[in-house]
Amino acid sequence: MNGRCEPPGSVLRLASASAPRDDTALLAAWREGDERAFRALFDRHRTRITSYAWQMVRRQEVAEEICTEAFCRVLEGAWSPGGSFRSFLYTVVHRLCLDAIRKQGRKQRALIRLRAGTAGTGTPEAAAEESQDRRRLQAAMTRLPEQHRATLLLYYQQELSSQEVAAVLGIADHQVRSRLSYARKLLRKELTDDP
Repeated sequence: MNGRCEPPGSVLRLASASAPRDDTALLAAWREGDERAFRALFDRHRTRITSYAWQMVRRQEVAEEICTEAFCRVLEGAWSPGGSFRSFLYTVVHRLCLDAIRKQGRKQRALIRLRAGTAGTGTPEAAAEESQDRRRLQAAMTRLPEQHRATLLLYYQQELSSQEVAAVLGIADHQVRSRLSYARKLLRKELTDDP
């Protein structure tokens, strides 16, 4: 190999149209030689994982590399049965994001923005106001410490439970709830102080 982690060639085939299986069943099938099961698992999580990574690092190519690296670790056997696969995957992605952010340096970290939502429909004035609100929210999120930004993104946007967020961030569940409360206060303050 050329040093890159690549799934076997037959993994690129589409998954069968059989009934969807949970992550653990797909991983078990893949370990037993069903390469389509790994592809189904990858397809199930790729978009959300890449989206989370992009919102943390704000560079599409880096987000895609993080997603690929996370799944390479699965291919290399880093996940073992017994825990939530989704929590494991977000933990790996989160740590890879933090590594990428550290590499970007202080100057580029200031440029990280929350991904803009979809534009609403309505009058041009309403669309302009919504766009301005999104920009204010993005700017306020950027000013939050990484740990609070990550907590908000994982909980609200990625819809992980507080227990899953705790597993991803390596903290206790009660700390997640505390961090969410504090992050919301910080965000409100940033939005209030923003002219």
